[in-house]
Amino acid sequence: MPFLFIDYDQGIGGEFFCANLSKSDQCVELLSTRYNNQRTKVHDIFGQEFLKPNPQITTKNSHDYLYDVVPSHRNTYLARQYLSGVSSIRIANPTDQLLWQFVINQRINKVFLSQEPNSEYFLGQLKILRETARDPDFIRKVNSSMDLLSLKLLAEGIEPTELARQTKLTQIKNQLPWPEPDYEYDCILGFEDLVFNPLWVKGIIYKKFNINIEDNWLDQYSKDYREYCAKT
Repeated sequence: MPFLFIDYDQGIGGEFFCANLSKSDQCVELLSTRYNNQRTKVHDIFGQEFLKPNPQITTKNSHDYLYDVVPSHRNTYLARQYLSGVSSIRIANPTDQLLWQFVINQRINKVFLSQEPNSEYFLGQLKILRETARDPDFIRKVNSSMDLLSLKLLAEGIEPTELARQTKLTQIKNQLPWPEPDYEYDCILGFEDLVFNPLWVKGIIYKKFNINIEDNWLDQYSKDYREYCAKT
């Protein structure tokens, strides 16, 4: 069977999607962990390489008869260049303004204001930041208790003062969605579909890939959105 790339941007809940989709009988189940901040981390066959800005790709073969699910941040086009048998799903950013603010809220709380869960992820994040850091020696100032927001500021040559942190968070909150990738995915799911139409999502995934989603984990998207709306 081919690799099944799940392409999405931060805050969409993509690793949660990958982890649970991989539990379907037609997929290889991913190793995954759900942390206290409700963020899911998965370990795919490429070691999360396709989530990085500049992935280092090694050629691998997919499972003989099951889908190998692979999370990706807009790097699926690279997979087609290096791998054979690549199928793809894009989870598109919402066009609705309130849903977009929900995604941004998820991005801030689960990504930027979170510490890496262990030393492996922490060192991996430093390696990524160092590739584009204004001053690579920023790593001398970091410690493992810092959240991603502080690490990013240091990599940009900015001391993570409270004012600097709040300024950066305001910039993130005011971000507009990037244009969707110019790539011909096998299936595109709007984020609106995950929140409001999980039965349709189940049906289209079965139609396109013959993957049967048997339980109700997709309902988590609407649950999280309702809780967000209740607080705003």
